[in-house]
Amino acid sequence: MNDATRLRELEAECRQRAVSEPDKKWYWLAQAAKYQVQANQKLAFQSEGPSAPDTPEIKLVQWSHVRDERRMMDPLPDGRRTPW
Repeated sequence: MNDATRLRELEAECRQRAVSEPDKKWYWLAQAAKYQVQANQKLAFQSEGPSAPDTPEIKLVQWSHVRDERRMMDPLPDGRRTPW
């Protein structure tokens, strides 16, 4: 929670600077938006905590190296078959 609080403080500081420095207003507002997003992400990940379900296990499929006859192409016009 400490990180999110600090990010909120930085966001507020940037918004104050946007008011006090009108020539750099858009820069400071962009910085404030960046800190706001980071704070929201910190809070979202912290709220999940240990009660969040584990991510599903990903299993890679091992393809066989056997020629699949279902994918054979029709013969070429001269009657030959492709080598693959």
